[in-house]
Amino acid sequence: MIVELKTKLKDYQISSIEEFTSLISVNNIPMLQEFIGVIIGVGVLVGFLVVFLSMYTAVLERTREIGILKALGASPGYILSILMRETTVLAVAGSAFGIALSYGTRWLIRTVAPGSLIQAIVPEWWPIAAAVALVGAWLGAAYPGMKAARQDAIEALAYE
Repeated sequence: MIVELKTKLKDYQISSIEEFTSLISVNNIPMLQEFIGVIIGVGVLVGFLVVFLSMYTAVLERTREIGILKALGASPGYILSILMRETTVLAVAGSAFGIALSYGTRWLIRTVAPGSLIQAIVPEWWPIAAAVALVGAWLGAAYPGMKAARQDAIEALAYE
């Protein structure tokens, strides 16, 4: 059919559906791949900063409890290991919750507005997202944790 049309209508460009849809792929739209890369980078950076600041705040709020542990004879390494283990549990739980939430939002979008938005869940990205959350949480907890663990017990207990 297409060959027949091409011979009859030589002045017009005639394409099959497969040829036409291949023209509007992601690779044929200029600068789209770069735009997607920038958006992913900004998302990772913002996520990293949010996790970092959350952990920083959580550790600073525990200065008094850290002072009690130091008064009871806990070493700075022990205090830091407690904080890092808690940070790891929170980051892993948060990553799992985020993955579950992505399935919930996909169900909600399909239920409320079917056919309006496609949400692709890519399991290959889960370890990358969890690693970003873990690194952000560890970095966010390490500095204030070391600072609080080195603090004098009386000074930490007087902190308010």
